[in-house]
Amino acid sequence: MVLVLKNGKGFSFRDVKLIAKHINAKWKSANKPRIICFWDKAEEYYDLGNFELYPLKNNYPGTWSRMVLYSPEAEQFRPFLYVDLDTAIIQSLENIFDLIEDPSMFITLEDFYQTGRMATGLVWVPADSSKVRSIWDKWGRFQIKGSRMDYFLRRVVTPDAFWQDLTDSIHDFKPSKGRPRLNELPDNTDLVCFHGKPRIYNATEVPWIKRYVETDFKPSVKKKVTVIIPYKKDRGWLQEAIDSVPKDVQLIVSQGEGNWPQNFNKVLDQAEGEYIKYLHEDDMLTENCIRDSVRAMEEQGVDFIHGNALEIYQGTDKEVMKSPAIELPTIPDLLKKNVIHSVTIMYHRRIFEKIGSFDETLTMCEEYEFNLRCLYNGFKIGYCPSVLGIYRRHPKQKIRMASETHHIKEKEMVNSRYI
Repeated sequence: MVLVLKNGKGFSFRDVKLIAKHINAKWKSANKPRIICFWDKAEEYYDLGNFELYPLKNNYPGTWSRMVLYSPEAEQFRPFLYVDLDTAIIQSLENIFDLIEDPSMFITLEDFYQTGRMATGLVWVPADSSKVRSIWDKWGRFQIKGSRMDYFLRRVVTPDAFWQDLTDSIHDFKPSKGRPRLNELPDNTDLVCFHGKPRIYNATEVPWIKRYVETDFKPSVKKKVTVIIPYKKDRGWLQEAIDSVPKDVQLIVSQGEGNWPQNFNKVLDQAEGEYIKYLHEDDMLTENCIRDSVRAMEEQGVDFIHGNALEIYQGTDKEVMKSPAIELPTIPDLLKKNVIHSVTIMYHRRIFEKIGSFDETLTMCEEYEFNLRCLYNGFKIGYCPSVLGIYRRHPKQKIRMASETHHIKEKEMVNSRYI
């Protein structure tokens, strides 16, 4: 997304820091957005970590400086979302990006006071767009005579859509159409547009604006490992599974009415860790699981790893140690016999980024198919000799309640993909 800062007219560098802070802190997925700001005080390019500064080379007065958005030099960044500095980011801007079904559309605000007329405080600027080129071509023949930039744009271009036609989550701070200014935020608010005076910093007598300006988002410490517990129903052991996960690990508990791949997949984008592991709600990690799994993966330079498991039989004293017959199985090995114990597996996140996640159409062979897919795509498997997980056998297990015929047929179907 793109910002423009021209010092004066009530704006300064603190406005850039404020909006960038809220954009980044409220962004839900792991991949943070790229924020670019054209600034007339930047003599060269600067990467400040949470946003980047580019020199604003034009010397157009006031809001006319935003013509850089439609210039050829900005084509390298398109498509992008332009956001006015006097915009309060209440919820994640991802909600706005989700509205863009066709990225070739030119989308603007509808003026809060003049129905049917465009306003340019929030603009989706498409790439390789004839409308954008037309704006710039007509601008080249235009003489600034003190009129506002929005008036010029209304004369030369028609937006493909208004944001207000796509969502009711964008609100105006100022009084309009008999409504007082926005002293309290509606529940569905994504953005609040100030568009002029008072600026955000000059309206802090309003409690929600004071909180907005003063909120200090503490930088989160990114966890190296993410453990996801996907489940449909707590069969009585969920808390034991949760308690087995170390405190220095990101834990995501995902409940839903779907199968476990669906409940895993729907939260995968929240995973921060370089290494990702699932844990069923009726199983447990050993105390050494995370430490030994990560160490083995890094020492062996592999993409995913498995190891030994302890199987306990609920209601009895029976315990059985399960060690794989083949430590580094190939695709033919797995097709002959699955030697990877589900509770022991850990994956590097690059696997999910390249081949996607678990097949939600499967009900018995989910991780078996995924492990075959990993090997098929050239990912390397490693082996850790430690006991990495505790697997609980009990009458309510899916494998005990499902039809053996169904299990056999599903495995044969999966095998056919990789023979």
